[in-house]
Amino acid sequence: MTTIRTIERRPLIETGPAPLLLMLHGFGSHERDLFELADLIDDRMHIVSARAPIALPWGGFAWYELSGAPGRLIPDPVGRAQAVELLIRFVSELPDRIGTDPQRTYLFGFSQGAILSLALAWRIPERLAGIIAANGYLDPALAMPPPAAGLARLPILQLHGSYDEVIPVEQARATRDLLAPYAPRHRYHEDPVGHSLHPNGLSLMQHWLSERLDEPPPHSGE
Repeated sequence: MTTIRTIERRPLIETGPAPLLLMLHGFGSHERDLFELADLIDDRMHIVSARAPIALPWGGFAWYELSGAPGRLIPDPVGRAQAVELLIRFVSELPDRIGTDPQRTYLFGFSQGAILSLALAWRIPERLAGIIAANGYLDPALAMPPPAAGLARLPILQLHGSYDEVIPVEQARATRDLLAPYAPRHRYHEDPVGHSLHPNGLSLMQHWLSERLDEPPPHSGE
């Protein structure tokens, strides 16, 4: 069975089982990349940053293999499908394992991690309390309609760089349009950057997360 290595920051303010923020890095990166943002995240959150299982020959890690070139990247469809299933199991089991609130699991994915986060939003929204997807997209091959019913109440924040040279902004805008009929709590935001997070996006993410923590969980009444 594939093991996902993690690093974590426990909540700095504890009032019972904490909300979980699971960070999923991009192709060629590692678990410490997004974790550098932990100090900017709401102190109430238990933060876990995961390392993708595929070690790349030149360093870094991947959730699945890619070919092609930046701007025209081609995913390995078998590996991508396996990555989705791996993360569904991991996300479903993690709250019990570390003692976080199972109704408050949030995902923060960048690039390939964002692609997988959006796929999980489509497949298992009932296990999630919110998604932040930065510089990624929802691959139509992973989003055969209809989505799981819980997507209608799932908050999603999608961030993208208008000048992204790796994942063109057109793919992000197509995701916005694809989600429109199914995800009324989806919010889309662009900043004038390439394949990176803009300070405006980071600030928006901080406020969005804090607002979500002040709300009841989206499926608390069931």
